[in-house]
Amino acid sequence: MSIDSFYTAMAGLQAVRARMDALSSNLANLQTPGFAAIQALTEAAPYQGANAPSGADVIALAPGGNTLAGPLTHTGNPMNLGFTGDAWLEVQTSNGPALTRNGAVQITTDGILSDSNGNPVLGTDGSPISLPRLASLSFGSDGSISGVPASQPGGQSQRYGQVNLVATPAAPMTSLGGSIFLPSNPAALQQSQVGAVSQGYLNASNVDPTQEIVELVDASRSYQLQTELMKMQTGGGQQLNAMLAQG
Repeated sequence: MSIDSFYTAMAGLQAVRARMDALSSNLANLQTPGFAAIQALTEAAPYQGANAPSGADVIALAPGGNTLAGPLTHTGNPMNLGFTGDAWLEVQTSNGPALTRNGAVQITTDGILSDSNGNPVLGTDGSPISLPRLASLSFGSDGSISGVPASQPGGQSQRYGQVNLVATPAAPMTSLGGSIFLPSNPAALQQSQVGAVSQGYLNASNVDPTQEIVELVDASRSYQLQTELMKMQTGGGQQLNAMLAQG
């Protein structure tokens, strides 16, 4: 087996492995609310140097994601938010503003509305949403927040801001794991004009399990086939070298 063929085969294995990793992650997150199926991304990087082999190596890029919203599942929990019409919830992470469709929100001990990971939910003014102790809490379809203060049971409902519903960015996003994505340019984020919130619902994962399993089986067979071919060619080369040495 020539050195060029060996490098080419290795590059092919790397691409297949990246695909298998993405498919495995998708299947592992079938039950993760708001999970967006990731897609393996690779690019060719030509070998450099005077003695470099022909062809190119495979470089794994940050995985992309399927940005379509998963179907709504009714939970009846008032702290669950489902999103339709190309809408994402904007949250503040340690990496900066990020987007998620996991609408399982909570209120921290400090009164900050946050996602299930503790990331503050951002309002339309770009700031975290602070809430007093409430006897009830309601979310409008536009993301508006209202509730009755715990200090005024039976009183009138008051407005406490509005969650920021963001449209899917045009540029690719980077997965931060689970159902959170980091936009490449947070400053370019736009409010969704057609998005809506459904209180008491959650977006299910958008992974198609049947399709993922079919693709994983196909990728596994491809990986096995390429590995066997490399073994055969390597073995043939060793036998030829032995014959030449004897002659």
